[in-house]
Parts: sequence; structure tokens; C-alpha cells
Amino acid sequence: MDSEVDEVARVLLQMVWNSPEFVQKAVTQTLGIMVANVTPARAMTALMDRGVKSRHVQVRKCAAELLLSMMEKIGVTKLADTPRAERLTHTAGELAQDSDKDTRHCGQEMVKMLLNHQKFKRLLEQSVSTRDL
Repeated sequence: MDSEVDEVARVLLQMVWNSPEFVQKAVTQTLGIMVANVTPARAMTALMDRGVKSRHVQVRKCAAELLLSMMEKIGVTKLADTPRAERLTHTAGELAQDSDKDTRHCGQEMVKMLLNHQKFKRLLEQSVSTRDL
């Protein structure tokens, strides 16, 4: 399924904001299953490309929750060794300043986790202003 993650994520994330609440819940569960069954790198890339950059609050919230759960599952130390570390840091900083309180909470939790690792702490200081940290 790795080869289709981007397209599947695009379609499912579109359904998050463009559907009734019961469909949104089912889509969120489906996205969670998708994230659990593909490589973490592909899932993170799809969520950061398609979800975090969306102009729709529900989509950003869903992507933020999934990214946070992935970070908790994988662990910050393991993520620090990936080529996506810098992008993840920048994304967490963006989410921590989101206009939606739930999305912002997920972003702030990500930033807290990242601040516990020296490499991520340095990256956060470079990409997010110290006032915002």
C-alpha cells in the first residue's frame, strides 16, 4: 500500500471536511489504520503534504492527531535519525500555532516531545522563534 499512500491520504483527508460527522469518524479511523499499516516515513510525508497544509480545520486536526500518535509510537530518538527530522520539527511548530485549539494542542504536545531531544531542540530553535517556543 506504500505506493498509494499519497493518493489514499488525499481522498480520505478530503472526506474529513466534506462529509457528515459519522463519515468523518469512519474516515479518521480508516486513516489511522492506513498509518499503522504503511511505513512511518510514507505516512508522515503524506500527512505533512496533504493534511497539515490544508485550509480546513478538520483536516489539519486529523493530520495533527495522527502525527502525534505516530510520534508517541515511534519515539523521538528514532525520529531524530530520519531525513524528515527537520521537516517534522517545522510542521510541529506550525501546528503549535494553529488557529484551532485541538490542532494547536496536538502541535504543542509534539513540540514538548521534541524539546526533550537535543537535535530536535536545536532544530526547533532554528525554525520557530524563541518567543513562540
